[in-house]
Amino acid sequence: MDKLRAAYRVAVIIGLAMMASLLAYAAIVGILEKGTVEFNAPAMAGSQLEIMKFLLIGLTVVLFFIIRYVNALLLESKGKEGTAPDAHARQSGAPPEFGRLTTAAVVTYAVCEAPAIFGLVLFFLGRNSSDFYLFMLFSLFFFAVYFPKFSQWEEWYRDQTGQR
Repeated sequence: MDKLRAAYRVAVIIGLAMMASLLAYAAIVGILEKGTVEFNAPAMAGSQLEIMKFLLIGLTVVLFFIIRYVNALLLESKGKEGTAPDAHARQSGAPPEFGRLTTAAVVTYAVCEAPAIFGLVLFFLGRNSSDFYLFMLFSLFFFAVYFPKFSQWEEWYRDQTGQR
């Protein structure tokens, strides 16, 4: 279990770093909003921007449900014969399953971060910081719901190894 805990710590550090990127996005929005840095690109028309905003909200809702499906796909099988273990598992001496857990966590983090990126794009297009903050809240919600818990990793590993 020590190797599982070590792999989990790596995944948590990656997740926290990706969550910290949301703060970097907020800093960018704050700097541009205050006019500290000149931003002269033309803004998109209101109706086009509203359509894009609602499309991105719809995509965000879809992503919320896709995360669970993608995680299940990544963690589904016990591994195929003849497949090479991933690089992280080989380097750390951890079983390949731990690499699959870490990969699933990083993919989850990337999808959780996507709404904040949508909001950043909307901010650049329309200069409305509230669009960014709305989508950043979606991202934070996604992270809160889908951030992996060690107990989930333990349960999954026990299922894989037949330990109960």
